[in-house]
Amino acid sequence: MYNLVSSLPRIKTVSMTIQRRFVFNLLILFGLCAANAPISGQEKAPVENYKSAIELLPDSVAGMVRIPNLPRFCEAWEKTSLGKLIEDEAMQPFIEAQRQRAKNYLEAFDNKVGVRPEDLYNVASGELVVSWLPFPNDKRRPFALCVIADVRGRVPQAEEAIEKLDKDLKVAGWKREDIEHQGQTVRIYNTEPKPGQLKIEQIVISLDETRLLAADRDLVVTDLLDTIAGDADGEPIVKLKEFQTVLKKSSQAILEPVKQGGGTIAIEWFARPFQMARILRESLDVDRGNQVDIVKLLENQGFDAVKAAGGILVLAGEKYQMLHRGSILAPPVTDKPSKYKLAARMLQFKNAPLTLIPAWVHSDAASFSRINPRFEEIFWASETLLNEAFGDEIFKDIIEGIRDDEDGPQIDIAKNVLPNLDDELILVTDNTLPSELNSEQMLIAIRISDAEAIRKAIRKAMEVEPDASIMDAVPGIDIWRVQRGGDDDELDEDLFGDLDIGLGEEEIEESPPLLDHWAIAMIDQGANSETPYLMFSNDPDMLVAAATRIRSGTKAGLVDEPEIKAIVTSLRELGCTSPAMDRVVRTRLSLRAKYNLLREGKLKDSDSVLSSFYRRFLEDQEAETDGAINATDLPPLSVIEKYLPNGGGFFETTEDGWSLTGFLLNL
Repeated sequence: MYNLVSSLPRIKTVSMTIQRRFVFNLLILFGLCAANAPISGQEKAPVENYKSAIELLPDSVAGMVRIPNLPRFCEAWEKTSLGKLIEDEAMQPFIEAQRQRAKNYLEAFDNKVGVRPEDLYNVASGELVVSWLPFPNDKRRPFALCVIADVRGRVPQAEEAIEKLDKDLKVAGWKREDIEHQGQTVRIYNTEPKPGQLKIEQIVISLDETRLLAADRDLVVTDLLDTIAGDADGEPIVKLKEFQTVLKKSSQAILEPVKQGGGTIAIEWFARPFQMARILRESLDVDRGNQVDIVKLLENQGFDAVKAAGGILVLAGEKYQMLHRGSILAPPVTDKPSKYKLAARMLQFKNAPLTLIPAWVHSDAASFSRINPRFEEIFWASETLLNEAFGDEIFKDIIEGIRDDEDGPQIDIAKNVLPNLDDELILVTDNTLPSELNSEQMLIAIRISDAEAIRKAIRKAMEVEPDASIMDAVPGIDIWRVQRGGDDDELDEDLFGDLDIGLGEEEIEESPPLLDHWAIAMIDQGANSETPYLMFSNDPDMLVAAATRIRSGTKAGLVDEPEIKAIVTSLRELGCTSPAMDRVVRTRLSLRAKYNLLREGKLKDSDSVLSSFYRRFLEDQEAETDGAINATDLPPLSVIEKYLPNGGGFFETTEDGWSLTGFLLNL
């Protein structure tokens, strides 16, 4: 199975770059909230018939983030431990460096709207909305970015900001043209395209006594002015059924916790996943070349059943410094139990009664997650996805090859493996100190119905694995360890060559492994376990420790830790009785190795799954963009760990999708 994964086409992803840019831009706003005193004498002036941005934006919006009241958001943020962390004197050198870095991102961002985060902090007296709109018929720029800020009571500050912007743009060579539309002045800035540049850059600004409109396309601003004047033909996003559904569900879910514990509604968000995926891809100028178009592939495979997602974030409650309730809307498209078509049948997670964390999970664990996938259905649903990705009907050939090839493992996956996997997967993470490149530890445990059948399958697979050996660590348990990195690695043939499935003599470029060393074992039911488990770990010692605890019957474990008990209590109070997934995390433990390696500039070289994934798929793209974060100014973890709260979350399968909950507890 490892060789199968390593032979898949190399697919670049932009997720890390997207996350980094998003975090940096939020960092500016959060830093401004912490560093600046509230602006006095600028309370929001009442305006009759004021319309919120969600009443103005069209129902074609692909994604939106709305802060209902920016000053209140900043006040609430300052009360959280993360807000206090950013304000801590020890963090200031790093914060200042990243604030400048994020500003540079904005300057370099291909589809900017001109208005900077510090401008928004100074001018927004009420709501602040950032939205993305698709323009699929425009091949050169198939989307637009738009910012709407309530400036009632802060018009002078807004005028000062756009005048400063005007001077900066003129110095940079932008040409300004003013037009009148619906009685409002609209400033349109254009710049000469560079040689070979197809996209036409624009910055468009309109300001009145009520709101500031900024976009990177003139049509967006003029359409908004038409809507304000009552001349628009289409419907606003607030009347869109998907928007109403996900935000209504989120609002209903968060109402009771806010009633009981208070807090400030800080952020509302909404997205159409596939539209946003295309916009993000275009905004980052991803050239896929001959690689698989993941968005199109998933759409073709039925994942477009996921129509929308949204949620509400509350800050600074009595118990939860952050509480998020959200919803993913994915109505069934068939009347079958699978609900969806083709590979989207993978989206099957069953709700199950919340049970205690198993006693074999050791007390030092950083996080514990439990999810209930339907393994057998998911596996067979992947057939059409794999076939389309390769452009050939290869799935059955692979399964038959694994079963029949004399030089292979000869495992009958359909008969001896899949039927014996129960629908529960546990993920435990930990890390060791001092922080080394191999500090990150991860263990996966799958509940098993027929331990002997799985044990035989593991033995067959490992006997044909040249880098595998049995550890003599726990009597009566075969723990297979795989250690790669020797000179013989270049001689290994990939699975497709072994199976001879008709790919010819063309050499397949083999990607580096996600893990250089790992261990796998079948652990029978023991004194400390109600069921047998198939276990896999990137750290053999972690698997040995789990097997030993199961055998010995040691009772004291993660479930008995006071911090974990508090998280589990919160899960239950928030309605986590029959989740499809539940999670608890001790943030300071979960982040300690990553944080220390980040300070040393070694994070991307660490021996974790995330870092291995980065090296395999993202390193080239990182080099093409802006390089790694310089974190040498970060203080030692011991200085800031007092600000890191514990948290948890869960999701439930519903009739038309999933409900989401996540939280960070107050310290």
